[in-house]
Amino acid sequence: MLQQRGYSLIELLIGVGIIGVVSAVSIPLVLESTRRSDLFAASERMGALIRQTRLKAISQNRNFRVRFDCPGANQARALVLTGNALVDDAANRCSITIAGDSEIVQLPTGVTVDAEDATELRVTPRGVFTAVGDAIPLIITVTYGSATRTVTVSATGQLTFSDAD
Repeated sequence: MLQQRGYSLIELLIGVGIIGVVSAVSIPLVLESTRRSDLFAASERMGALIRQTRLKAISQNRNFRVRFDCPGANQARALVLTGNALVDDAANRCSITIAGDSEIVQLPTGVTVDAEDATELRVTPRGVFTAVGDAIPLIITVTYGSATRTVTVSATGQLTFSDAD
């Protein structure tokens, strides 16, 4: 009797079917994990920008502000307040850089930030926060798809992160 080696067509179809089922289950999980990672990264980046701005304000004994959608959508930036209204309130202030300004923080594609009605967050040299256009504590909502995460900023600079799916 000859010995036959190899797989039958039925065995191959069963193997391909198992691979298909495992892929169908795992691909949505991987995509959701990626979305959640982008959401967490964006909220942590916003928190880091706020913490960094507070530290700069205290260490440099200057007033700073964190502006949202600056210079464009899904971007944020910390800007030094010079005390000169022509410079501080200029229409292109987000696009120009003065010594002490932060880099532009670009959020991942698809992630949105809503700082309620606040247009910016100001911090004094003593590390005290105020929100322009809204009250403190300021709640910043970071959203990606149906998942959201909030960053709450207190007047003293304490940040609290919470998930709200």
